[in-house]
Amino acid sequence: MDNSIVDSSSLPTLVANKMDASATDVNTEDRRRRHGVHADTCGRIRDMIVRGELDSGERINELELCEVLGVSRTPIREALKVLAAEGLVELLPNRGSRVTTPSTEEIVNLFAVIAALERLAVETVTLQASVPELAQLRQLHDEMLRRHAEHDRDRYFELNHRIHETIIEMANNPQLTRTHGDLMTRARRPRFVAITTDGRWDESVKEHELVMSAMEMRDARFAGEILFRHVLKTGTAYIQSMHSASKN
Repeated sequence: MDNSIVDSSSLPTLVANKMDASATDVNTEDRRRRHGVHADTCGRIRDMIVRGELDSGERINELELCEVLGVSRTPIREALKVLAAEGLVELLPNRGSRVTTPSTEEIVNLFAVIAALERLAVETVTLQASVPELAQLRQLHDEMLRRHAEHDRDRYFELNHRIHETIIEMANNPQLTRTHGDLMTRARRPRFVAITTDGRWDESVKEHELVMSAMEMRDARFAGEILFRHVLKTGTAYIQSMHSASKN
């Protein structure tokens, strides 16, 4: 007797199980798709805030964002909740939301902590990094210099951000990485404004060259001091730009 022959009485159960499995696959795929849309929407709104397309203090028009981004209000609202948790957006009870306007004190405190974390990281990396790791940083640095020479602000900022993140990652300290990541999310808009203003941009490039050279010479103390001051100056430059904008 062929054991592969299925008892007809079990067919309904087999069919039902197959349908349940298919439904599960569809639901899983749907959840993945929706997660992708929400994450993409969040990233695009974050970039609009960072680059000033949505300015500090500006009320956020959800319907306008729906049209610009080509999505429904659901992913917009989910994205705004995430950005509020990151400190980039303020949710107003029954009145929508607006882009956060950080106070001078908040900016000073934020950049003071980032500066201290990056000094710790760069001193550690300068002493412990392998030759290939330093070569990787030099490659990123040289590419950033080329973008500066080409006046490509967006690409320059992306590379600048990668260099700071790479130094943190190379320190191989998970707690440091998590803390720094959270703070850098809040600092992304101020950093973009400060770093890509004409005077600060040129000054920042020179400071990065000093840090890179100090790391290659294995001078941890000098690398740490320069990077510490570099980050503090970036915070100061943003505060100055805020004050200038408020006078206009």
